[in-house]
Amino acid sequence: MADSLITESHLDFYRRWHRLAGPYFAWQMAQFRPFLGRRVVDIGCGLGNFAVHLRDRDLYVGLDPDAELLAELKKIHADQNNIDVVQGDITDASICAKLKEKNPDSILCVNVLEHIADDDQAIQNMTAGLAVGGTLCLLVPAMPWLYGSLDRLDGHFRRYTKRSLTKILARHPLKLAELYYLNLVGALGWFVKGRLLRQQRHGDENYRIMNRLIPFLSAVENRFHAPFGLSLVAVLRKL
Repeated sequence: MADSLITESHLDFYRRWHRLAGPYFAWQMAQFRPFLGRRVVDIGCGLGNFAVHLRDRDLYVGLDPDAELLAELKKIHADQNNIDVVQGDITDASICAKLKEKNPDSILCVNVLEHIADDDQAIQNMTAGLAVGGTLCLLVPAMPWLYGSLDRLDGHFRRYTKRSLTKILARHPLKLAELYYLNLVGALGWFVKGRLLRQQRHGDENYRIMNRLIPFLSAVENRFHAPFGLSLVAVLRKL
């Protein structure tokens, strides 16, 4: 899709994102792979950016309020009988029962909490949907000073610090296993594009540049956690 095209449909944006950002999704998934079990629920799954990495599981469930995106996800993975979808809002009171029906041992929630006004309720419902000993894997946008035009474009309510996220998590029966920042270079790029240039669209070149950098960035950050980053990674066990 040409970058000169100013408008695109909701579904077309997700298709473009899904097509262009595969290496970045793989890097994000690598943060959680050691902690994910056999039955994974992906909260706010969209087109199932992580489903391709979890096709070997006993069950992958994509949960999203958008029926159009879920239909596309099912179409993409029509050959897989272990991939299921649930339409719903993670803050809705009825969602806990729907999660429990799937009996997940792991819940994955990547770049979703920032879109939710009541993020505490979302975490409460995710926690309630897990059995004791289950794993909650979170990735959220980090560093409030990065908040700019790209965050507003994406409908973000906030960005997180370690302190602000752990304050919310401490209200729930969860034990923190991992907490660290990810993607220092991406944070600098987000600052330039979102704060200084005030860009109003995620251009294809944004994804292409990051994809070229990922092999270097992942090699470095696998050895040394960054002092700040574009994202904040948290892994928790339900008590």
